[in-house]
Amino acid sequence: MAVLNLNRRRTTTTRLADHAESCEVRVLLSGVAIYPAPAVTKPTVSGLTDTQSNVVVLTPADYNGSWDIGGASILQLVVKGSDPETAKVKGKINAAFLAGGSAKFKGKITNGIHLEGSAKGKIISGLVTGKVKSDLSVDLTDSTHFAGIATATPKGLPPTTGSVMGVKL
Repeated sequence: MAVLNLNRRRTTTTRLADHAESCEVRVLLSGVAIYPAPAVTKPTVSGLTDTQSNVVVLTPADYNGSWDIGGASILQLVVKGSDPETAKVKGKINAAFLAGGSAKFKGKITNGIHLEGSAKGKIISGLVTGKVKSDLSVDLTDSTHFAGIATATPKGLPPTTGSVMGVKL
């Protein structure tokens, strides 16, 4: 048998409060701590109070692009000029009911958001093809929508007026 070691292990009790440890204070430095973000301010448009919402400024350039105007018709517009009072618009209307599939469009923008223009082409009605003139008067409601009135006048027939809404594609 093995000899038992009867020597007692040395055990001492010490209080933790008697031995103070030195601690290093560390601060995590991040980009926000070094470069604090400036206070966020709500941009205001002159003439608006804090209770009114901030209005997005619409420009004539917002008319650039292709617009779905309903009835399987696409209006493609190009704005020439950035002055809200003298901007000219050219483009074409693509529709299945037009002879050749499209008609040229010309117009001008006033007040920065109001577009007035017209298109001339030939319309297919049954087996007959006749000339038609369409006038468009719309306003941008936001940068991707417009609404207004369209008038189609086929040659020899009374004009037809209806509302038109466009969605930017």
